[in-house]
Amino acid sequence: MMSKNDRIEKLLIAIPFFFAISAIQDYYFTFLLSGTKENLMQNEFSPLLVYAVRHDLLIPYFVFTVIFSFSASYLVLKLLSGDEKLFYPASAILILLSLAHTFGGLSWYFKNNAYSNAILAISAITIMMAIFLFGWSILQKRNVS
Repeated sequence: MMSKNDRIEKLLIAIPFFFAISAIQDYYFTFLLSGTKENLMQNEFSPLLVYAVRHDLLIPYFVFTVIFSFSASYLVLKLLSGDEKLFYPASAILILLSLAHTFGGLSWYFKNNAYSNAILAISAITIMMAIFLFGWSILQKRNVS
């Protein structure tokens, strides 16, 4: 049976890796399925991606985004790994963000309002979870002191 520390160590790599892969998949399908550069700039939700496309900065943007996705998620989980009450909800938040990325890239294929609204719902749930977790952690710290 795997110990808690072993499980957390494995999750510390697996979740950021999944997050980075989901970003790669999102941008891959976005570039593949959007068709033209003009269509991508007109219909893309991300202003940073539109800026990168407009100024021919796709490769640096893509590389930076993937590295940042992995590094930031790893750092956050590493900082929270000492507190299981924060680590697992934070992991769930990162997994939901990964799913939003994954489904976001496929939205160019489905082009359906219900599908897009489902992606927005996942994002909204993620934001609500993060706000709740932040407030809960502050209350926990206040009650300990």
